[in-house]
Amino acid sequence: MPRTVLGQDPEVLLALWANVLSWLVSTFAPSLLPRLLPAACAAEEEGGIASTGDHPQQQTRCISIGRPGGSEQLRLVRLRESVATCGYNIKHFCPPPYTPPLSLDSSISIDMPEDCVIVDNEAFSVNYADCCIRWGLYESAKRFVGYPIVPGFDVAGTVSSVGSGVSAMKAGDRVFGCTLFGAYSSRVLIPSLQLRPIPKGLTMGQAAALPAVSLTALHALSLAGHYPLESKYSNRAILIHSAAGGVGSMLVQMSKILGLSPVVGV
Repeated sequence: MPRTVLGQDPEVLLALWANVLSWLVSTFAPSLLPRLLPAACAAEEEGGIASTGDHPQQQTRCISIGRPGGSEQLRLVRLRESVATCGYNIKHFCPPPYTPPLSLDSSISIDMPEDCVIVDNEAFSVNYADCCIRWGLYESAKRFVGYPIVPGFDVAGTVSSVGSGVSAMKAGDRVFGCTLFGAYSSRVLIPSLQLRPIPKGLTMGQAAALPAVSLTALHALSLAGHYPLESKYSNRAILIHSAAGGVGSMLVQMSKILGLSPVVGV
């Protein structure tokens, strides 16, 4: 059986202590908050966002979380030249959250996975899961990435470079979609399958607000037997909890599109 302390998962207790410590320091000794921050990792430049490279336009800026804790753990850092952030599903190329240096000055790159693209990210959304990541309580973040981690799932931006096997996208395309962590960044390496063209009329910010909540809503409708095939139930009523939230508001709209009625939100 898994080892427990006082009947609890030790990692949960450590995360709880890290958050309590952050609260104590921020409340009673805020000048000591910098001491709670971990040292910069190899891909991050020492000294935070100050640039030491010769080509600062090729340096990615991102939000890095070095360990569980309070809001002081959200550090804006500048990565070393030609490094981007990435999700955990391209571990065959590199471990998350950072890539090795990439060729950023070519529209077609041979030094990254052939099915991936580099997105110059202009917008990302903030989800409740991102708070759980900072608290140290998001299981898949701990299991597949660890710390440091760049949070975030939703991106919207412009393709700057494509892998040699990508034919449906080209440099300059406006796209939005999901990355499996790594979205709080100005430049992200993402499999092209996880991206779609931004529909006309949507801003970057509007597009970035859609993917995670919409896909979660679709998954919920699938589990309930209403999608992707026609609903298997004669009773087409649906009850949606937290209908005013991000996922809930998507569920309300999708349920109406699927012809479910009445749609009851609480």
